[in-house]
Order: sequence, then C-alpha cells, then structure tokens
Amino acid sequence: MTSAPASPSSVEATTTLLKAELPRLEAHQQSLEKELAAVTERLESVRSALTALQTLSGVPHVLEASQEVQEAVAAVAEPVAEPVASVPAPRRSGAKKAAAKKTGPAKKPARNAKSSAAKPSAVKKSEAKSAAKADDKEQANGLTRQVLDILADAKGGTVRARDVAKVLGRDGSPGDINAVRSTLDRLVATSRADRAGRGLYRERA
Repeated sequence: MTSAPASPSSVEATTTLLKAELPRLEAHQQSLEKELAAVTERLESVRSALTALQTLSGVPHVLEASQEVQEAVAAVAEPVAEPVASVPAPRRSGAKKAAAKKTGPAKKPARNAKSSAAKPSAVKKSEAKSAAKADDKEQANGLTRQVLDILADAKGGTVRARDVAKVLGRDGSPGDINAVRSTLDRLVATSRADRAGRGLYRERA
C-alpha cells in the first residue's frame, strides 16, 4: 500500500509557515547566544576571583590583596548599575523675582527712617562744631589780647614765648609754650608785633 503524494497547495502552505517561523527562531537564537556569552563572561570572572582568593588564603601574613584581585572581586560582587537620568531642578527664577518685588518696597520706609533719624544727629554735630569753633576763636582772641598787653608792658624790650607763658600763669609745658609762640608769630605776620631775633619778640614800633 503506497501513500498518496502531497498536493502542490499543501507544500506551498507548509513552506509559507516555515518561512514565517524562521525569523522568530533566528531572533530567539541570537538572544540565547547573547545570554550564553554573558553567562560565560560571568563564569570566567567568578573563576578568576575564586582562584585569586584561594591563592591569597594559602599565603600567611597577607595584609591586602593586589589591585587585580580587588578589581575581580568588585566585578563579581557589584551588580551593573543602570544609568539613571538626571531630573533637572525646577526653575525658581519666577519665585525669586516675586519675592524680590515683595521685599523691595518694604525696605524703602527703613531707608527713609534712617535718613530722617540721621538729619537731627547731623544738625547736632554741626551745632557742636560751630560752638567749639566759637569757643576756640574767643579763647584765641583773649590770648592775643593778653600777649599784646605783655609786649606793651615790656616797653620795647624783647620777650620769649616761655617768658610770656610764665607771665600768663601757665605751667610752661611744651603745649602752652607752642600756643604762645603761635600767637606771637601770628602777631608778627599781621604786623602787630616785631621779631627781634630768633625766638625774640617785641612790641610793634
């Protein structure tokens, strides 16, 4: 008994099915080959690490492993980390500008308060300076009058700054003598007294 030969239509249908299945099988084969390659590489890394650790365990007084062993252990122990996409921080420029607008007008009254508070103090300082200048001027005029009287009492004789300070009842300190000398020099400059020599003064003739 013999089997009937396959019809041409059934052969074509089978061929079509096989052609359709072939790409899926090839893709599956490639996927398996990639997995096999990864497993093989992992296996070699584990073997290398184990061999290195076994070698070190048999050597006494080993303080630290070599760099190659550490790299092999790290490759086995640490899983491959997937890259994580960095998320950009939200922009806060709008919030900062809004905060600046809110805080801006609030500072102006403080400046106005400072300026208004500074004006009375400035006026007081100016008045104090004017009063001090007036006192100094009054004292200078009084000292000038006294020095002129002493020169007149000398009746053409010469006097020194130290002598004038002594007649005025001052303690003869360098500051007092310099003040009298400055007054005498000012009188000479204004032609109200004459210089008779170095450090000597007399009444204007």
